[in-house]
Amino acid sequence: MKRILIVLLLALTATANAQISKMLGLWNTFDDKTGDMASCVQITEHNGTYSCVVLNMYDKNADGTYSISEPPYKTGYEHVVGSQLFIEMKEHKGHLKGKVYDPESGKTYFGKVSYNAKTDELVLRGSLDKAGLLGRSQTWKRKK
Repeated sequence: MKRILIVLLLALTATANAQISKMLGLWNTFDDKTGDMASCVQITEHNGTYSCVVLNMYDKNADGTYSISEPPYKTGYEHVVGSQLFIEMKEHKGHLKGKVYDPESGKTYFGKVSYNAKTDELVLRGSLDKAGLLGRSQTWKRKK
């Protein structure tokens, strides 16, 4: 019985680590209100702490395609490119947990990042409370 429990625990740990490693890389973020592609971010890991930096912003063209925004950026968005979005983000039971910075508002929230293997998408939940009850979620899509 002990062997079965140990094997199950090892399998769950391996699955959680595989989920976390799939979060690394480039992701496109989307505007909550319009659904338009907003930015490209990069998630990296160093010594068990995960970082997420905004690499660039997107502009929507008249034909519905997107192009990378060039400076000068729209008023209020000058400081977004280069912003660090994750603060003290660490692996916790197959998710990332820590704090998330919203560069638009300048506020920091409790954060949780989950990977959806079926859709190859990330769900970022920012909330006022640690339990995640009072907040909002964003879905990020892997940059292809």
